[in-house]
Amino acid sequence: MNESIANLSIEKRAKTFYFASLFFSKKIQDDIKILYFFCRLIDDIGDKDPKNSKLAFEQLKRFKKDIYNQNSSDKIISEFIGLMTKYKINPWIPIDLIDGVMSDLKKVEIRNFSELIEYSYKVAGTVGIMMCKIMAVKKKELRYYGIQLGIAMQLTNISRDVKEDLGKNRIYIPKDLRLKTNKHFRTLKENKFLQQEFSKDLENILRIADKIYNIAWVGIIKLPIKYRIPIAVASFLYQSIGTKIRKKNYNIWSERIYLTKTEKLIKTIQVIKNLLFQKRIEKDIKIEKKVINILDKFRSANYD
Repeated sequence: MNESIANLSIEKRAKTFYFASLFFSKKIQDDIKILYFFCRLIDDIGDKDPKNSKLAFEQLKRFKKDIYNQNSSDKIISEFIGLMTKYKINPWIPIDLIDGVMSDLKKVEIRNFSELIEYSYKVAGTVGIMMCKIMAVKKKELRYYGIQLGIAMQLTNISRDVKEDLGKNRIYIPKDLRLKTNKHFRTLKENKFLQQEFSKDLENILRIADKIYNIAWVGIIKLPIKYRIPIAVASFLYQSIGTKIRKKNYNIWSERIYLTKTEKLIKTIQVIKNLLFQKRIEKDIKIEKKVINILDKFRSANYD
């Protein structure tokens, strides 16, 4: 299956990520685009109409086989395999990503914190590892910070996209972290009272995301300056989406929350200032240990 690259445009479909990527060198930008096209292709297949889930499953299964065998007739997958070879990316890393997207092809209802982190690792933490490979990050400690940044970003996406995900029969907010909305969760889109109650659950997830962003920041400030700025910008812009959700009183129901160009510029200046003054943030050791214990189950999270 050859998808049109125009349909996967990073400039149009990942504006926050694209803005942050502009701080990389041209050489790295080109490789990041190859990684982005691969991730977007896989994600788009996972988001197809549920009536076509069988076809999507077979396509993803074929791509897993192509990646394992290091050969594909699909242009995007073939270019990604070239990227894997260039940066010595272990096939199990993108295979875990595909497995995460394949889990979206059936009814989704995440039960607990562990399942939430496992899912977020597969669909986003793996991207963190691959970005570390592109940036030649060799220390396992820094790679773990990259994984956790991916997880934090995924929690932001989950928080913002509850309405859209409900329409696809997907619930990513863990059952044991929902206070009063469990029984009637699937009616949230139509029930304004429940939406107000859900604000407490949404704040809980955003608080967890913030703690993981803070853990990732410890790794970001240890990166070489040429990578520190773009990764810090990407991290802070994504985290700022959560801040804006709070400012909007958790109203994710009437509009999609995103940062304007002006907001991105202001946030970028702010984060660069934080870097210049080497702002340090206290990390939550308890939640870091919980996340790492979950990640240790995955062989792909532990490859050099």
